[in-house]
Amino acid sequence: MLDTPNETGDRSAVVWGPYTQAELDAQYNQMSAMSEAERQHHHHFKTAESARVRAALAQDALFNVAYGAAAAERLDVFRPSAHDQPRPGWPIQIYFHGGAWKAGKKEDVSFIAEPFVARGVMFVAIDYDHVPDVTLDEHVRQARAAVAWIYRNAERLGGDPSRIFISGHSSGGHVCAAVAVSDWPALYGLPQDLIKGAAPISGMYDLVPVRLSWRNSYLSLDPAAVERLSPIRHIPERALPMVVGYGSRELDEFKRQGRDFATAWRSAGHPCVEMELLELNHFAVSHAFANPQGPLLKAVFTQMNV
Repeated sequence: MLDTPNETGDRSAVVWGPYTQAELDAQYNQMSAMSEAERQHHHHFKTAESARVRAALAQDALFNVAYGAAAAERLDVFRPSAHDQPRPGWPIQIYFHGGAWKAGKKEDVSFIAEPFVARGVMFVAIDYDHVPDVTLDEHVRQARAAVAWIYRNAERLGGDPSRIFISGHSSGGHVCAAVAVSDWPALYGLPQDLIKGAAPISGMYDLVPVRLSWRNSYLSLDPAAVERLSPIRHIPERALPMVVGYGSRELDEFKRQGRDFATAWRSAGHPCVEMELLELNHFAVSHAFANPQGPLLKAVFTQMNV
């Protein structure tokens, strides 16, 4: 088994676990588990539904709010009606979009805001620069900076800084988990418990096999970056509640990543709800965030106590 990217050109050699290079590359290409019709359905759903929700919630929303100096460091805030604002403010759900770290945008996930706002939750969608325009370290740093900015500005926005939760899907699931294990006092001088719960879904939490796969052609990870950026290697002592999920129709590696991370979280003595979302492929799992009758959103609402 190799611990460095395979440069021999022999795609039949075993490079990680049971997988040859060709098999490992396929395991980290989620498109290989879906038909063209399923891909088109996902694209149409997120585009059409996000446009509808942005229009429906625009009156109480704030779009393209800067949390940093870079052009991509922007966020959208979807709020319940100002007439219904509680004191000290709404609980906050921060969402990190996916896109293999190299694509996607916050406007793609506006559809997820609707059930949260209906539940009296402020929903915040984050943008960040894509890899390889920036390193994965910078991608994650921007996500952390967004959370720090939201904490510091929560009350001005109408939110409650003592009730911040985070979630994300696919590469956004990795980002969510990386943010969840952050050392907030060292990085930003903020309370270590500023995040009250997390829901990383369909993410990658150990980047060793990711580095050995085709994805490293644009991620350019070295062993030190794998160590820094693999959330499973930085599980904190504080018992942060987790919801970890994956679809039953996802590739085996995506499911294994979720199972192993949930097991490691529980082994550290931390609360974790693990769920396999039945009959859902990788993209359909993200749609589950918008289904208030489904098990994923019910678990997230329970975590938030809303």
